[in-house]
Amino acid sequence: MGIFTEFFGIVRHAGKNVQRFMLCVFINGLVMSALSVMLGIYYTNIGLSEVIIGNLLSIRTLGNSLGAFFAILLVETFGTKRSLYVSFSTMIICGLCFTNITILPVMQAASFLFGVSQAIFVVIQAPFYKSHSDDKNVVGVFSASFVLNNMAMFSGSFLFGIFSDIFAGFGGLVFGSKMVLNISFILLIINLFSLSRIEFDLELNNSHKGSKFRDYFSILNRDSILYMIKTALIGLGAGLIVPFFSVYIKHSLNTTDSVVGSIMAFAQFGTVLGGLLTPILSRRLGRVKFVLICQLMSIPFLISISFPQGAFIMAVSFFFRNSLMNMANPVLQSMAMDLVDKKHRTVMSSLFTLCDNLLRALGTQAGGIIMMAVSYNTPYYITVVLYLLSAVLIYCVFGRNEKFKNLR
Repeated sequence: MGIFTEFFGIVRHAGKNVQRFMLCVFINGLVMSALSVMLGIYYTNIGLSEVIIGNLLSIRTLGNSLGAFFAILLVETFGTKRSLYVSFSTMIICGLCFTNITILPVMQAASFLFGVSQAIFVVIQAPFYKSHSDDKNVVGVFSASFVLNNMAMFSGSFLFGIFSDIFAGFGGLVFGSKMVLNISFILLIINLFSLSRIEFDLELNNSHKGSKFRDYFSILNRDSILYMIKTALIGLGAGLIVPFFSVYIKHSLNTTDSVVGSIMAFAQFGTVLGGLLTPILSRRLGRVKFVLICQLMSIPFLISISFPQGAFIMAVSFFFRNSLMNMANPVLQSMAMDLVDKKHRTVMSSLFTLCDNLLRALGTQAGGIIMMAVSYNTPYYITVVLYLLSAVLIYCVFGRNEKFKNLR
């Protein structure tokens, strides 16, 4: 119970602005769970091939990459709050478009714009939390937001799979998955109401105003470049496998949407538990050692997923892969913000988002092709190598730096 007490304590003392922002994170997590579990299945149900599915998913991720640049310009011009209004409103409209209009060019355009608008929200998150935290509670705030996001992913993965089967009983498989996706996008209206009550503090606004395009070059140094390469490797590896998790499970086990959703939900539950443990373990082990242990221990479970097996072993492997690989993210995000000056944090967040999603888009496109041309298992072996290389880079950036080496 101690981990839950600590989590609720962090959220309670975070302040109203952070709590309202975390609600936006939770709702966004529900939407992402619907996309993660149901979108690939929906595209399969309407008869799209793995190559076209990979293309649509990678276009959205490419939008995330270019949106990272666009976010800086938008925030500079209109401010943080108005930019987030644009972000959530566009996500609602575009999500409804690529779900309900089955004309490929329209789906591609809507997917791209959805990715652009989503990136605005993602880019603002890390600077927002950093500006509302001190060094003592920064890992806790990042971890609490991470836990809420994954609680939403867990709840959504479990419930949306069940709802899809229920709706399918009324109108067929296509109708079931389409209804779930539509409901998730409409939920984003809640974020518009929550956003209206958030006050963005002066430090965050000044950080955005001081972020110019030329600052992309001024923050480039050895550590930031190595961290960007690390981010790109993780993005490429995740792109190869993560968007296809639901399709891969359904293909491997030949099962129903509700079973797929249950396995994905179980994996997200592991990520929630991992996030709850993050503040405690990072204090005991040290932040750098904690991150390296988590990422290296996740690799055997990733290998396990790639082998043919029953639903139970598959679920356990997903559980530990997700929890170990992802629970290090809050710590990494908080440390990455300290690689640059305060006024460059938004630019740093933008640049990392771009690197992650640009390579993730490439990986998603390649993943669909590899699965169709070679096998569903091959992308997992490539991802293992990429994750090992990323762990080496994490050590090079943080493990040998006195500023981070003993940080707890």
